[in-house]
This record gives sequence, C-alpha cells and structure tokens, in this order.
Amino acid sequence: MAVFPAVFPNLQMHWLIGVLVILVLAVVVVRRLYFNPLSKFPGPKLAAATILYEAYYDVIKHGQYTFKIKELHKKYGGWFNALSQCPIIRISPWELHINDPNYYEVLYSQTSPRNKWLYFAKQFNIPDSVFSTIDHQHHRLRRQPLNPFFSKQSILRLEPTISSMVEKLSSRIKEFKRSGQPMPLRLAYASLSTDIVHLYSFNIFSKHLDSQDFSPKWNATISSVTKVTTFMKHFPWLYKVFARLPEAIMSALSPDMVLVLDWQNQLRRQVQQTIDEQNAQVKSTDGLPRTIFQSLLESNLPPEDKTVERLRQEGQLLLGAGSDTVANTLSVTTFHLADNPEKMLRLARELEKAMPDPNEPARLTLVEQLPYLSAVVQEGLRLSYGVSSRLQRIAPNEVLQFHEWSIPAGTPVGMSSSLMHHDESIFPDSYAFIPERWLDQSESARPLDRYMVAFSKGSRSCAGINLAKAELYLTLATVFRRYKVELFDTVRERDVDMQHDNFLPFPSHKSRGIRAIFK
Repeated sequence: MAVFPAVFPNLQMHWLIGVLVILVLAVVVVRRLYFNPLSKFPGPKLAAATILYEAYYDVIKHGQYTFKIKELHKKYGGWFNALSQCPIIRISPWELHINDPNYYEVLYSQTSPRNKWLYFAKQFNIPDSVFSTIDHQHHRLRRQPLNPFFSKQSILRLEPTISSMVEKLSSRIKEFKRSGQPMPLRLAYASLSTDIVHLYSFNIFSKHLDSQDFSPKWNATISSVTKVTTFMKHFPWLYKVFARLPEAIMSALSPDMVLVLDWQNQLRRQVQQTIDEQNAQVKSTDGLPRTIFQSLLESNLPPEDKTVERLRQEGQLLLGAGSDTVANTLSVTTFHLADNPEKMLRLARELEKAMPDPNEPARLTLVEQLPYLSAVVQEGLRLSYGVSSRLQRIAPNEVLQFHEWSIPAGTPVGMSSSLMHHDESIFPDSYAFIPERWLDQSESARPLDRYMVAFSKGSRSCAGINLAKAELYLTLATVFRRYKVELFDTVRERDVDMQHDNFLPFPSHKSRGIRAIFK
C-alpha cells in the first residue's frame, strides 16, 4: 500500500503531459483548418491538418500522391464555377497545387523571383546543389557558370563526343542483332547518357556502354536515389543516421541507401581528382575549360562553393539528371515507335531521304531540322514527362493572382508535368502516341510548345535541355535509320506507363523492362 502514493503522482504527471500534448495538437489542427491563410482554398481537411496525408500516399502507397492529386482536382470541381475540376486545391498544411496549363508560365516565371521550398529540397540531401538552392538570387549565382557549358554553341562543340558514343551504342545493337537476343533498352540508353555526361562533367570514361550487360548496378543506383527521396522527403534527418551506420546494418535496413552512399563516396573521389588535376591548367584548343567541373573551379564562385562536398552534390545532380531522364525518354519513344509500325516507317523514310548512307554518322544540324523526327522527339518528351512530380515555386514577396484566388506571398505552389501533358483540351487522346499533333498546327490553335514542360520553364528550368535534345535527336536518328525494331515481351501498362511517381516516373513494380529485338 505504501507504494501507491509514490506511484500516483507519476501517473498524474503522465496524464497531464498526455492531455497537454493532445490540446497542443488540437490547437495546431484547428489553426491549420480555420485560421491559416490557406484555409479558404478547397481540398481535403485531413491534408490541410497533417502532412501524414501526403506521407501515406508517398510511403505506404509507394509514390501515388500525384494520382491522388489528380483525383482531388476532380473531386473538388464544384468549388470553382461548377467546372468538372477545381484548378487549385490545398494538398498539405502549407502547399497548393494548380492544374491549369495557362498559368504555368506565371508560376514558373523567367523574370520574377521564384524560390524553392525547403521541405521539398531536403529530400535529395544535396542542399548546396544548384537544383536545391532555395533563394532565387543565390540560385542565379550558382547557375551562371553552368550556363555556358550547356549553351547551344557548347553542345555543337560536344557533338563529336556524343556521336562517338552513339556509334558505340550502334555497335552494341549490332551485337544483339547478330545474336537475335532482346536488348534491355533502359539499361542500354542509360549507359549511353551516363557515358556522355560523365565525360562532359569529369573527363572520365565511365565505359558503361562497354559493359556486357550495360552496368545494371549503375541503373539500380540511380533508381535507388529517386526511390529513396520519396521516403526521405518526410524523414530527411535519417540521412545523417544512415551515414553513420555500419554497412552491414545499412544493407539489412536499406540496400537502396547503400548504393546511394557508395555512389556519393565515388563522386567525392572524382571531384577530388578533378581538383588535383586543376593545377595542370589543361585547357582545350579554344582556351575554355575541358569539363564542367573545371569551369566551376575557374569561375567567380566564392571559395565555399568550390569545396569537395559542394561539388560532389553538383556532380550527383548532373549525373543523376543527365542520365535517367534522357534514358527514360529514349526508352519510351522507342517503345511507342515500335508499337506503331506505320509511324516508325514514316520516320525511317524521312531519315532515309535525309541520310542516304545509313553508315554515315548523323549530324545534329541536319537531323534537328527534320519535321517528323522533331515531332517524334516532342511526343516522346510529352509521354515521358521529365520530372513527373510537382516542382513547387514560392513567390517570396508577391501575392500571386490565380483567377479570383489571391495566393499569399511565401506559399509553396506546385504544378505537375504528368498532369499538364494529359490535359485533353490541349492534347486530345493524350495517352496515345501521335507525333502528327506537332505538325502543321493551325495559326488559330494554341501553340503546343507552350505546354511542353518536360524541362520545366522559367529561371529554374533544366540547364541541360540542349544536351538532352542533342542526345535524343542523334540517337533516334541513328537507331531508326539503321535498324528495324520489334518489341519483345513488353506490355505498355506494366513496363512503360507511369505507375509510381518517385520524383521521376516509374512503371509497375512487376515490370520486366522495355526490351526490343533489332533487325
């Protein structure tokens, strides 16, 4: 009995703490639902109350929030002039989402300051990269030395390098043609794009195209980076925990994270090698730095932006973005051409006329002028999305006006390429591969280029657009001038269409990959 009085005060204290926690949570929820500046915007109350709503679709449902957002726009359509969908909804306690293609160039402005959202940027664990830089002015400072390397003129200088890699890919295709074995397109194209961007960034031959099986571990590493981010967006503090765990424990907890950490260590070594070689002052014949990282090291960036860790983060961004998105677009485009023989034949005839000798390397200035090939590239980009997830922008000092809605300054607002590119009012029969929609557009119609956002738009659009398009034009022109392509055990719903949004689009977990036989 003497024990009870001693225990009773502790029980009272625990109850008091529990009640206080519940009251605090209740106050937070009430404020978010009814007294927050975003409370006037339509959307599910649960999403407005807690970020766990988004986390459920990201983590438990494995990258399904983009599909849920599309559903919510339809569900809340009655809020906005009785339209079939509501073009603006609240999707978290802090974030709005807009699904109106005509507003894209306002949100992703070229001239007005647009900041990134810290909550979104943390998921990549590259806070000092140009992609994750929050402040608009700081972003411009960091991007400036990159711009010349991705200019149209620089890409034309790089054309011999790209062409040599495309020729190497063609020689690998010949091997598969002789054997009659199906080629794994995503692995092959990822090897191509990785070898190009690796050489351009570090002057290092990664030789993935030389690998007998196209370096599947590399492809798994890049996939791991994007898959991990969907989870880590909600638990970014785990990056520091994982970095300190023994590898044996990490392997048991998250094999994907092991691949990511190993790659980051490799990048640090490559950056250090580039810094060490900088003393030699080796330049190209025109006096320009030979690699992107030499350009960064010789730029006017402050010393803190030239550290190994900062440049490692930039390297992770360049190699990740420069390999996977291009590989996905090439894979998706090749699938759709092979799945539509009449369109593949039309392209082959155009290429045959423009390039009489099939063994002659494609020339960029020639093939990028071909109308049907250009339409194929645009349609392939549209159906592969680039980044499939929403990319939030913040107007730090400006109240954005969207129809009758006033969006408070400092509010993260996102739009999604994967929803834009399937707007039926702009792209009828949007899930069909129709290159012809890009040809002979009437003057009265809305220009479709305005709604192509695979590279985003504005001051933070993809710096590598010219490099990516050069790879797409030269690769597709070479492949479809020299070979006939037949699909092998590839099902669109399983292997091609986006079923999971992990920042980049992913097919079904049951996918066997896009495979093709070359003849």
